[in-house]
Amino acid sequence: MNFHYHPDFESMSRKGFELVKMDIDLKPNLLFCVASGGSPSGLYAEMVREKAKKQAFGSELRVIKLDEWGGLEPGSTFTSEHDVQTKFIQPMGISDERYWTIDPFTSDPAAACQKMEEEIRREGPIDICILGIGVNGHIALNEPGEVARPEFHVCQLAESTLNNGMIKSLKQPPTFGMTMGVGNILQSKRILLFIAGSGKKEAFERLLKPEVSTQFPASLLWLHPNVDVLVDERAV
Repeated sequence: MNFHYHPDFESMSRKGFELVKMDIDLKPNLLFCVASGGSPSGLYAEMVREKAKKQAFGSELRVIKLDEWGGLEPGSTFTSEHDVQTKFIQPMGISDERYWTIDPFTSDPAAACQKMEEEIRREGPIDICILGIGVNGHIALNEPGEVARPEFHVCQLAESTLNNGMIKSLKQPPTFGMTMGVGNILQSKRILLFIAGSGKKEAFERLLKPEVSTQFPASLLWLHPNVDVLVDERAV
């Protein structure tokens, strides 16, 4: 892993943008895995600013969504879809033909996950995979456990995830997740892991140790040859 330490969120995000832009300049139609949440939001804002300056930027980009909550009330805006649409897909002008996603309100989660797995196999491997880290070390919604699933799958959410402040405040919190598997993630050519926000100090300190365990899913990234960890020092 390559650790990049930054004094604030803005400089961390800028470094992430520089790494992403370098790859897009070399391969304009690369497959970009987009994650929801606050940690990578600064990267997306940088990409949108670049798009405003140079309309050609990102015009061939192919995008696939990392994960999604399940079991939310119909119309809920606490979805990964709403988050990435607002911060990235719409402002970047990504057309439906260049975006593969999973419906948070699907009536058949297993079939929806199987379809996403087929999309990854057809369009992949992923060129750049964007990740955050959970307080329990989860990556995407691959939670701590005895085993790790390689493929896109329906997953049970850990209590530590469900006890997150924002989730706890929902009238109808998610009851399961739908997520890219660890195998999908590790097949990516480049991984950018953003560490920002509150409650990440313990997970970050554990990540620093090159010890791999499915009980701490982020540690599996030690098995990948090209991971950049972008750290907002205020979070750790």
